[in-house]
Amino acid sequence: MDCTALSAALPGLVYTPGTPEYADSTGTYFAAFENELKPFCILQPRSVQEVAKVINYLNATPTSVQIAIRGGGHTPWAGAANIENGISLDLRKFKGVTLNSDKTIASIGAGERWSTVYTTLEAHGLAVAGGRVSKVGVAGLILGGKLDLDTNG
Repeated sequence: MDCTALSAALPGLVYTPGTPEYADSTGTYFAAFENELKPFCILQPRSVQEVAKVINYLNATPTSVQIAIRGGGHTPWAGAANIENGISLDLRKFKGVTLNSDKTIASIGAGERWSTVYTTLEAHGLAVAGGRVSKVGVAGLILGGKLDLDTNG
């Protein structure tokens, strides 16, 4: 996988070994063995539109590459939230907890942790069943820790 070409196509989103952002992303997982995995590069989009650009670029690339998707980084098995010799899509910038107007639906960012969800909802007299440890990521717990994406059709 050529992360240089990826970086040129997606400026500001791609981090490679040796950058502080890469070190932060690969060194802050809940499980130590996830920290040991070294992807070719880390992609850290900030919006749904940027995620779409990433997926569209990868779909147009003739080379097949495995992708791991990180929410909070809690999933306790290798290859779920980080991946060796693939691309880790780090969604930790997707933050926020918002309620609809009648406070019956909460929208939670994919990079959010349960502590923020609980604190936000409690301020409105609401609660939700979630992780029993507040630093657990929301996305991994809800999805069971794995989402397979086939970027080549």
